[in-house]
Amino acid sequence: MRVHAFSALTIVLSFLAIFNPPAFADDVLYPVEMILTTTSDWTDVRFIGCTLVVQSYEIQEGSQAPGLQVAADSALSIGKNSFDPTQVVVRITAYLANAADTWIRVAIDKGHIGSTNISILATGSQSIASFTHTGVANNTSSENTRTFDLRTSEIASRVAVQILDTPSEASIGGQKVLAFYYPWYGTPGGPSGEWVHWTPSQSNYAATHIPTAGYYDSLDTETIRRHIREAKSADIDGFVASWWGVHSFEDRAFALLLQIAEEEGFLVAPYYEAAQSPLQMVTDIGFILSRYGSSPAFLRVSGSPVVFFYVRVIGQFSLSQWGSTLALLDERGHGIFAIADSLQPQYLSVFQGLHTYNPVGMSSEEVAEQYASASLAARIHGGLFAATVLPGYQEAAFRASSPVADRANGETYHSYWDIARDSTPHWILITSFNEWHEGSEIEPSVEFGTSYLVQTEEEASVWRSGGPVEESTVSDRDSDGVPDNVDYCPDWPGSAAANGC
Repeated sequence: MRVHAFSALTIVLSFLAIFNPPAFADDVLYPVEMILTTTSDWTDVRFIGCTLVVQSYEIQEGSQAPGLQVAADSALSIGKNSFDPTQVVVRITAYLANAADTWIRVAIDKGHIGSTNISILATGSQSIASFTHTGVANNTSSENTRTFDLRTSEIASRVAVQILDTPSEASIGGQKVLAFYYPWYGTPGGPSGEWVHWTPSQSNYAATHIPTAGYYDSLDTETIRRHIREAKSADIDGFVASWWGVHSFEDRAFALLLQIAEEEGFLVAPYYEAAQSPLQMVTDIGFILSRYGSSPAFLRVSGSPVVFFYVRVIGQFSLSQWGSTLALLDERGHGIFAIADSLQPQYLSVFQGLHTYNPVGMSSEEVAEQYASASLAARIHGGLFAATVLPGYQEAAFRASSPVADRANGETYHSYWDIARDSTPHWILITSFNEWHEGSEIEPSVEFGTSYLVQTEEEASVWRSGGPVEESTVSDRDSDGVPDNVDYCPDWPGSAAANGC
């Protein structure tokens, strides 16, 4: 299975290598089936030169293998207990999208035991290609990779090509920029009457950076109004506000936020964070809609109020439980447009949209792959994809396990915007407007002033206009004249004729 280890330096260097994305065009889809078979203890299969979009998968053999884990999104993965030789067979229905003109490269990683085979079939089980990796390709490589080349023409000649329209302002949900918003701060001198989330006993009051406006109270109406006006100045359409339960501190702030958003011509949606049971979710969402759903400031898609669900609560319940919960809301007249914190395409069988709150912890290449795949999957299902960008990430309370993304003087933020734009999303989400504990805020700070509000307006304007993106530096680590973004062997000098190998 894929394991990621990151440092601030790794993330910064990775993001500085992002290239200028091509002009948007309609997407070309090749519908295929695949059979992935392995007797190794783990295996990954990646497709280079196209985007994999998984529709569904089925474990046909080996479902009782100890420690079995299967993942199918922008890549295919099977994992088991170490040195377990049980044969596992998975059948996948998928699309290979936007394939390179000539070749697609298939990269198979696996453990040092057994073998892995990937068979690619046209609909109706007509064979297109089959590739097998046996044994050990390189004893010094933990990935143990073998690569194989597949002619794009071999796929195109055997399947019916499908064309998918690019999202636009006329698409589902329109074209919006939203920012995650935290209405959970209190101060002794504000309406809260006490410190809430700001913690005087900790450095910087538990904030990574210092707000230019000082430590403020989320129940203060002028603070909320200032936040909304700052966001609007940065071309942000609305906030996705953290919500923690009926009559909670955040619920009180949500009511004020909606009220002022109505006055300021702004949009708001709740970010549902945690629940003890599906029934509690039904009660909570019913409360939110009964109390706030009629507000003109409540974000809607096709007439339905939008509710985002954070990964914590997504992981608490099975997909079938989510299906039952959302169906029960519909029955009770509280239907919603539900957006899951997941990039897994199977969630589109229940939810209407996908997003991720925090992509830090993935390499830039994997973020790009997963965004592109999730965006295509959402559009295929008639749903919505929201791509997330952030300026940086550094928790105030340091933990060794926490990911870090240095701001790199705005380059990290710019690179995330490049990736997001290139994925052709319906919406772009900013993590965050004011999550001061995690150092991801774009709200003005002592350290950065208003620079991230200014940059947000510039980046959003480019996205909305569909215009060219300012070129970023393209790296060429092995100095062979083939940029890393198209170099199959970016750390080994090669030639352009061999894709850098």
